[in-house]
Amino acid sequence: MLKTLKITAVLLAGILASASALAQTKVAVFNLQAAIMSTEAAKSKVNALKTSSEYSKLQSSAESIRAEVQKLAEDAQKNGVTWSEEQKAEHQRKMNFKRSDFETAVKKLRAMEAQVGQDIQKTMGPKAKTALETVIKEQQLDLVLDANSAYFAGPKVDLTALVVERMNADN
Repeated sequence: MLKTLKITAVLLAGILASASALAQTKVAVFNLQAAIMSTEAAKSKVNALKTSSEYSKLQSSAESIRAEVQKLAEDAQKNGVTWSEEQKAEHQRKMNFKRSDFETAVKKLRAMEAQVGQDIQKTMGPKAKTALETVIKEQQLDLVLDANSAYFAGPKVDLTALVVERMNADN
């Protein structure tokens, strides 16, 4: 019985020691991609893309093609009953070509957006890392987790906005 009491005392002391150590551990979360894309520099680059003539022309083209596809679909719904099989086949062929054109335009837009996103990540990544490291040292943090992996993180432990402020101040 005395041996069991000693084991229980040691286990209890260990639990209390680990609980006090855990209570002193300073933990925070951080979202790298959100931080980078929230900076003024990133917003400026995204805005520059969206206002560029090439992007605008491609976006207008995609919207125009989408409108044509919609018009063709409405025409088929309204008049398709009276069409011959050849007319139906021709109309379906036109719609397929237009849909393909639309998908191609959208793919080009997404590729342009992805390229700008990659460029932003590449240029801003080191700055984000430096800003994060500074915040970690200032707040004397023991552990920083990816915000996307955390099940829950209150706003007080999210470093993302603080890092964005530091990155914007450095520009």
